[in-house]
Amino acid sequence: MVIKFRRGIHGTSFSSSRFTSGESRDRHGELENETAAFAWLFNNLEQKMKNLASDIVAQGGIYDPPLARPEGNAFIIYDGNRRVTCLKLLKSPRKAPTVELQEFFGDLREKWVGDFPESIECQIEEDRDRIDDILFRRHTGSQNGVGQSNWDDRMKLNFINRTGKESGINIAEEVEKILAREGKLPRKKIPRSNLNRLLSAESIRNRVGLSVNKGRLEFLHQEPVVIHALARIADDLANRRKTLDDVWDLDTKRAYLDELEKDRVLPTAEHALVKPPPPKPVLTTTNAAAVPRAQPQRRTTLIPNAPYPIIWPGRMQRHRAIWEELQFRLYLSETPNAISALFLECCSNSL
Repeated sequence: MVIKFRRGIHGTSFSSSRFTSGESRDRHGELENETAAFAWLFNNLEQKMKNLASDIVAQGGIYDPPLARPEGNAFIIYDGNRRVTCLKLLKSPRKAPTVELQEFFGDLREKWVGDFPESIECQIEEDRDRIDDILFRRHTGSQNGVGQSNWDDRMKLNFINRTGKESGINIAEEVEKILAREGKLPRKKIPRSNLNRLLSAESIRNRVGLSVNKGRLEFLHQEPVVIHALARIADDLANRRKTLDDVWDLDTKRAYLDELEKDRVLPTAEHALVKPPPPKPVLTTTNAAAVPRAQPQRRTTLIPNAPYPIIWPGRMQRHRAIWEELQFRLYLSETPNAISALFLECCSNSL
């Protein structure tokens, strides 16, 4: 066994980690053996298990070490059963509970790039009470700050805007398809993570001439102009003229786009695609009375509670705090003076 120089972290082979009879699993209770555990996971979580296995293959491994306890010559997995199960079935697809799953894991295994790992890194703990304490902090909510704190919608949005790890569409992959179709892919490999990070926010994508609508990438400007800009960006990233430091946060992204704009690479208003306005309904004397008049909504806060496409740089966090107070916390009927003062302060600081 290879011991890493970090407390509780060891390397262990797949064959030594197992499910055993009598070991209670908090997810599914006590099961007879490993085969029964595999069957339970796929009977109850099949699609999630498939998604996890596909992600492990795409990433070339797992990120979080499973939590295990030594017992005799083997190890019992207390946290990470789904990850270990997927790795075991990728190693031996015939162990999957059904023929369909055996074919699924066999096909996935063929997509693995490089050598398949023979061991994984685990967090090894011998004290059962300590294991329960770890599980309590990981899986029973925030516990007033003691446990792991889940992100709310705004925290998730901050992460997506910063990194581009948005569910539903891989923007870098879609851009590569466009450039390949036009014969404009750079010779060197494009670092997809950097391209996704650059195009992570809608306001940034709009400057390049793109938008994400209902899980699809759309052109906002004339295709040849947008493709020319994408080819330049891809070439800069592939040839390391621009690196992670140049797309790390909002300010560096804007600086790079300003540079492209100065070089006249980005599309302008004259290249915008003009969409025809929707036809207006024709009202006759017979149906005019049937059309209800739109009722104005009563505004309760100075800034309406709407999902504005704003991404805030770190240097404008005070402005953001004021904005959110005016949008969510301060009500016009209760705090008109405080609202007026904050609004004036925000405006004066922005000038």
